[in-house]
Amino acid sequence: MLPMNDCTRNGHVRVLIVDDAPMMRRAIREILYRKEGIEVVGTAANGREALEKIEQLQPDVVTLDIDMPVMNGITTVKNIMIRHRIPVVMISSLVEDGYFAFEALRLGVMDFIPKPSRVNGGSWEKDEELLTLRVRIASGMQVQRMRRVRRSKIRRPEGAVRGAPPSTAIVVGTTLAGPNSIMHMVSHLPKNFEGAIVALQEIHPRILRPFCQYFNEISPVEVVPLTEDTPFHSGKVYMGSTLAGVRVSNTQPDGGFLLRVGAPLDSPIDQLFSSVADQFGRRACGILLTGLGVDGTDGMRAIKEAGGLTLGQDHECCVYPNLVQHAVDNQVVDALLSNHGIAQRIVTWTRHLH
Repeated sequence: MLPMNDCTRNGHVRVLIVDDAPMMRRAIREILYRKEGIEVVGTAANGREALEKIEQLQPDVVTLDIDMPVMNGITTVKNIMIRHRIPVVMISSLVEDGYFAFEALRLGVMDFIPKPSRVNGGSWEKDEELLTLRVRIASGMQVQRMRRVRRSKIRRPEGAVRGAPPSTAIVVGTTLAGPNSIMHMVSHLPKNFEGAIVALQEIHPRILRPFCQYFNEISPVEVVPLTEDTPFHSGKVYMGSTLAGVRVSNTQPDGGFLLRVGAPLDSPIDQLFSSVADQFGRRACGILLTGLGVDGTDGMRAIKEAGGLTLGQDHECCVYPNLVQHAVDNQVVDALLSNHGIAQRIVTWTRHLH
């Protein structure tokens, strides 16, 4: 069951739609209007108007475009997160532009999804399901726990790129709103970090590669998007989407490891965690961050039984505590730590095992 914000009234999620295109405002309203438990309380054509409407209408969730006159979506998100702390679902046609996806997720939006489209006269059906789900889930987001990630460019030293197979493996699992937590954790790693990290997050596959491109500018460790089978090397952070299956395999001719990317799975975090437990045993570390559902608990158990380390994000840092809490309830988490605390722990753990 999703936690609902205190401001959600009468079981209805009150939504403000913000987009400069009248046709798109009508389209999003049309999609949400038919859904039980969702009430569109108003629309706005730009960010400035949206901030005024938020004061008047007190919505539970805001759907927000990026490319708008007067005040664009990124500036609007900054204002919303400072002044109102309301969950935001970013809906944009600029999904291929890494800057906007990265900035929106860095600032703390719940998700960044493509605009609904009736290609070749088709229906809204697929986009309708995604948009409706995101709005419902956004209403349960503990926004007060969200913190923007500092955006300061980092120059990694020459020689930071490594090619050796890892002797330890760290796997991270999270769902919606997770990219922000991953950014916080990774930004606290040292430039000479010797471990190898694979992180699965719920992010639209079209956004993953451009998102990683901009993440690389602030990350002390190289960030690699997982969009196809990729060699697994130390000193890197590999980022995948929970909308695909990822597992660690040791079938490389040179004895190294391969990250295999396959079809979507019901429990992608469990598969990744279990595969690293099989391959690395006590040299495996599993980390669960903010998220919904129960995926990851079985994988954490596999790592723990293999003698590895299991960590969870402290509840006070989780905008959705369900994923971690389920693992805690099943007694498969060794310690709960802040984002900074997790980074410090894996640095110490990695150095100890090297």
